[in-house]
Amino acid sequence: MTVIFDGKAYASQKEEDLKLRNQELRKKGIIPRLASIIVGDDPSSVLYVNLKKKAAERVGCELLVVSCEQSVKIQEVINKIKKYNTDKSVHGIMVQLPLPEKFSIENREEILNSIDPKKDVDGLSENSPYLTPTVKAVLAVLTEAKSIIVRLAFKDRSHKLDNKVIIGANGFEGKKILKALKGLKFKTEGLDRKTKNLRQKSGSADILISVTGSPGIIGKDDIKDGAVVIDVGSPKGDVKTDEVINKAAFLSPVPGGVGPVTIVCLLENLIGSASNKT
Repeated sequence: MTVIFDGKAYASQKEEDLKLRNQELRKKGIIPRLASIIVGDDPSSVLYVNLKKKAAERVGCELLVVSCEQSVKIQEVINKIKKYNTDKSVHGIMVQLPLPEKFSIENREEILNSIDPKKDVDGLSENSPYLTPTVKAVLAVLTEAKSIIVRLAFKDRSHKLDNKVIIGANGFEGKKILKALKGLKFKTEGLDRKTKNLRQKSGSADILISVTGSPGIIGKDDIKDGAVVIDVGSPKGDVKTDEVINKAAFLSPVPGGVGPVTIVCLLENLIGSASNKT
């Protein structure tokens, strides 16, 4: 039987902790405030920003949505960021990704690196002190999975968590997840869809994290019996949930897995930034 990770329930519990932290900040006259810059009107990006805004309001933070037309120039976006860099009432700044296709990778890096690192609560600029919310969310899910597998191990000694594999490790988020896991001294191998013997390697992984953004590329034949499977594919999920149920020991699905936890991790970074101002 597969344990399905409930990201919404986990995030809801974390929100209660953040509410308490916010109450202490409010006593000092501090309201954590995040400026979220969105370029264009991509439906997924608009939806995600609205989810962040609602979550922020639930825990007592404020999220200012800064909308830019699709035709906006790079320097105009950077000028908006610079404005919030110097605004002491704003504790966090983020740019909703992905940016429209007209922006190159170099453009994206220039925009992200114009954010004051101390306010980069999304952790995407070169010198940000914060882990990206996606990385934090994956680590949180791993912790939950380990706890469950330890309990299962009393019944089945075959469960191990030694071999970790990330599919999509050359992507924007995949690189960061791989770096974080290796930094924690975890035995981790980064793969992509062009890797030779991909199915063989994924099928031998005790923990499989997929972050390709290619819907349905991971099925029952791609995972090991009793594996921990964490789907980070966006927006539709890399894993065929119906197929891997009852083969995986633990599954964090899309939707409802890492996504809600990512949002609460962003707010945790924001409150941390606001706390540093006290």
